[in-house]
Amino acid sequence: MSIRKEVLHEADFIKHEGGEIPEVSFWNSFFYLTESPPKGLGLTLTEKELLFLKKAVMERYLKIIKRDLTPDNTEKPFYRGIERAIVNIKRLKNFAEKEGLEKDFKLSLQKIKNWFKIFKTQKPEFQKEKSQELENILRSFS
Repeated sequence: MSIRKEVLHEADFIKHEGGEIPEVSFWNSFFYLTESPPKGLGLTLTEKELLFLKKAVMERYLKIIKRDLTPDNTEKPFYRGIERAIVNIKRLKNFAEKEGLEKDFKLSLQKIKNWFKIFKTQKPEFQKEKSQELENILRSFS
């Protein structure tokens, strides 16, 4: 069974418009998809569709974390800082563990480590204390 277009649409919304706490968007989408009309669409989600939505949450977290670990963004108004990346990495880890997506988290962790490595290379003196904290956290998750 394929994933229905309504679920694809909601997953896309979570990934691209899911805000700073993607789990909130997940639950909004979940209730919209599953609530009986007129409040929702009244769908019964398959395990595959539910997993698809949860992976969209993880992708949104990665998008937010990458934003804050992209050196060119440090001077831009939307930049939130290394501390925010730390918060979101912890949220991502908690979400993955809660939803049984630890394997996906390990793959995500590799991406995050690569982004951070590039960040440190290009901005070695930037938020040094927070950089050290992030490095310790990433090491502890390995």
